[in-house]
Amino acid sequence: MTALLGGAPRPASAEDWPARPITLVIASTAGGMMELIARSLAQDMSASLGQPVVVEFRPGGGSVIGVQAVARAEPDGYTLLQTNIGPMVFRPLMDKAITYDANKDFTPISLVADTPNAVLVNPKVGVKSIKDLLAYAETKDHKLSIAHPGIGTMGHLCGVLLAKQTKIEGNYIAYRGGQQIILDLMGGQIDLGTPAYGPGMEQVIIAVAGDKRLEAQPNLPTLKESGIDVVCSTWTGIYGPPNMPPAIVAKLNAAIEASLRKPDVREKFQKIGLQVLGGPPGKMSERVAADRVQWTDIIKGLNIDFSK
Repeated sequence: MTALLGGAPRPASAEDWPARPITLVIASTAGGMMELIARSLAQDMSASLGQPVVVEFRPGGGSVIGVQAVARAEPDGYTLLQTNIGPMVFRPLMDKAITYDANKDFTPISLVADTPNAVLVNPKVGVKSIKDLLAYAETKDHKLSIAHPGIGTMGHLCGVLLAKQTKIEGNYIAYRGGQQIILDLMGGQIDLGTPAYGPGMEQVIIAVAGDKRLEAQPNLPTLKESGIDVVCSTWTGIYGPPNMPPAIVAKLNAAIEASLRKPDVREKFQKIGLQVLGGPPGKMSERVAADRVQWTDIIKGLNIDFSK
């Protein structure tokens, strides 16, 4: 019996963890804000934890594939998930086929940052403001193509809300990430895009959907300033599989907090439109609960069609 017990796998403990590399799964394509956040955190966490933190992209299904993979992983601290409000709040509210529960099937670790969504336009049509956009929509019989970074994302909801407020009849097109939206706007294939703000949007952005102007782009008006009562922003957080040991969660949270408190990290995030959040794991649970309350009735009222 002693020999058998001695050979049995032991649960991970904070004392000997981490003993090997940690995988940080991003449930979206490479590029854009999610990758910038992940690379920055991974570098600092690797240094403070003494083991490499490897960023791995698992896109597909509006982020659901990567999210579900982490939910099924061993809760040993070696598989983490970087995700945002879409998969954890919106998608379960919008799609009855979703089988995971953000409260039960994940361990919250850290609420990292928040960024407003952006309103992007095809630069070939000469639209420079929301006023211009409304005038352009009239010339197109109010029918415009609207790109978003996947069904059930904040970008998806932002596009639907913007169309509703401006009486635009949207042809909604789901992309696997914000970078391809920018490329297709530049190429003239689509009219509008509503992904989270990020680098490389300078030639196509006309407004942000936050509650205030970005410090990184102080000349960009908000939608509310432009007369459109829409506020959309996308938070990013780190989760683990369910039932992770609290001591390991605390160790991970401390490593992320240390990174977010660094002046150079805060300055870097600010320059790309991110508001640093941080805080204990419970802060993310509170944010998720508040978002559910805020968005449940909105989503029901929008009656989103998953075929689009």
